[in-house]
Amino acid sequence: MVDKFKSFVSSNKESNVLESIKNLQDLKNFKEVKSIFSVLEKQDKSNKLMFVGGCVRKLLNKESVNDIDIATNLSPDKLKNILRENNINFIETGIAHGTITVVVNKIKFEITTLRKDVSTDGRHANVEFISDWEMDAKRRDFTINAIYSDLKGEIYDPLGGLKDLENKIIKFIGDPNKRIEEDYLRILRYFRFYTQYSNHQHDFEIVQAIKKGLNGIRKISKERILDEFFKILQLKNFYELFNDKFSCSVILTIFPQLTHYDRFRTIQNIPNKIINRLNIPLILSILLIDNSDNCEFFLYKFKFSNRDKNRILFLLNKYKKINFQELLDEQKLVKLAYLDNTAEIIDLLVFSTFVSEEIDINKVEKRISFLDKLRLPIFPIKADYLKLKFNFSESKELGLALKKLEQTWIDNDFIIDKSEIKNILKLG
Repeated sequence: MVDKFKSFVSSNKESNVLESIKNLQDLKNFKEVKSIFSVLEKQDKSNKLMFVGGCVRKLLNKESVNDIDIATNLSPDKLKNILRENNINFIETGIAHGTITVVVNKIKFEITTLRKDVSTDGRHANVEFISDWEMDAKRRDFTINAIYSDLKGEIYDPLGGLKDLENKIIKFIGDPNKRIEEDYLRILRYFRFYTQYSNHQHDFEIVQAIKKGLNGIRKISKERILDEFFKILQLKNFYELFNDKFSCSVILTIFPQLTHYDRFRTIQNIPNKIINRLNIPLILSILLIDNSDNCEFFLYKFKFSNRDKNRILFLLNKYKKINFQELLDEQKLVKLAYLDNTAEIIDLLVFSTFVSEEIDINKVEKRISFLDKLRLPIFPIKADYLKLKFNFSESKELGLALKKLEQTWIDNDFIIDKSEIKNILKLG
């Protein structure tokens, strides 16, 4: 648990630092980046490193970056030797595929040796390390992910990815059938990039390739499938996935339990204060929850963290029991927040906006503001008070007495008269 917490804190720090990078010029001046390039390139003039993939694509498109990938013509062994000689920490995260994660000031950089695929089975690839940059580009999935940049910000774009990014076109590199057969997860990746960037109709050749390769998704681990789907749900316009007929049909083939995508049809009419509260467990809850066992089956089929699973199950339980109009009553809201917790009740308010046709959205917005400022009441009666005043001892009876008094206090809008304790507990 402690290790997971440290990892979480480190990840948050890293994200905060990377948010300061707004363009390739910022990347050039990022001190951790400069130190890596300096150490690896100064050994030999033939050594070369370039940024590639998501970080280049995002910065060219004026998006924030959350990771930095670097390609190099250095072999994995030579790369490791130089890092060791300069006391730079690294992890062999994917050494079989030539990937090493370098850690500088708690910031992680994935450095991968140029490579080509020797054989693939739809899930994994056997690779050969090379020094040909164009050949490395040709083994990637989409043209917009095969744009390279050196430390000076000069672009190397052998496959025309920059033009496709500017024109909002998503193209597989080479034959879409072959790219998909190499890794069937690329079907989901296609829909992620199409949803995020494209404003064109799906290319007929790509549609046919996806239909042909769709059964191959079964070869991919559920963890990889869910992780890729989560990346789609993190997009600001994730709901466009369900507004596009072909995208929606394929997603529902892969995730047939997502039956309530129509709940997002009116998302454009919902205030930002509510939209900004959406997160993956909430979005999934809106897509899944009804009076069937649909949601439980999805949670059984895919592996979730206990935290996310519990958030979804909380909403499922409330959906089956609560009158959503009660959420608009401030006093009832306070009781709900006290009995559960404020964050969960805010989730419930956001959830209600999408699943209840009768709910007043403007009032929901006000109730969220109310909960944001709410300081929960504190039960004023302690065990020591009952021991001192009524001669209770540490026992089951003491616990039951406190529980009864607390419930009376809650039912009476968090007011209790200590002079009534005898009557409430029916003490002689």
